[in-house]
Amino acid sequence: MDNLDRIQELWAAEMPGLDTSSMALIGRLQLVNKQMTQAMSATFRRHGLTDAGFDVLATLLRSGPPYTLTPSQLLDQMLVTSGSMTSRLDSLERGGFIERVVSPGDRRSRQVKLTTRGRAVIRKAIVDHVATQDRLLSVLTDTEKSGLIKLLRLYLARSAAGNE
Repeated sequence: MDNLDRIQELWAAEMPGLDTSSMALIGRLQLVNKQMTQAMSATFRRHGLTDAGFDVLATLLRSGPPYTLTPSQLLDQMLVTSGSMTSRLDSLERGGFIERVVSPGDRRSRQVKLTTRGRAVIRKAIVDHVATQDRLLSVLTDTEKSGLIKLLRLYLARSAAGNE
């Protein structure tokens, strides 16, 4: 029995007809998210990055050489607002992780490019990030992880279809 079970019991005593099973599941998902986010954020901080900064640098790295994307391409891949993207890019540029360069095809527009320093930092950070994720998930067997992935994929597909 955990804290969420106790909360569910309290609700059952106060409002016996109320089905709180969704509360119990969502509460656990929120706790898992908090635990994982805190651990991953600590990993990013060891590399001098924020969660947001890591996200930008990782997106640029996985785009492959020349590790350059337009701000619009970054927005599309990261699903953030343009205002928050500008703030992220400003911070990363000040840190020497990225530079904004003139687009070769259109001198009026800019592209965001990983610097040598940015590439070196994100390559180390991504290795540590995956190690952190592996550590977080080490409490589950491979079969349990596969089952959880299938359930979450199913949930996401169904909830996306219901929102169309």
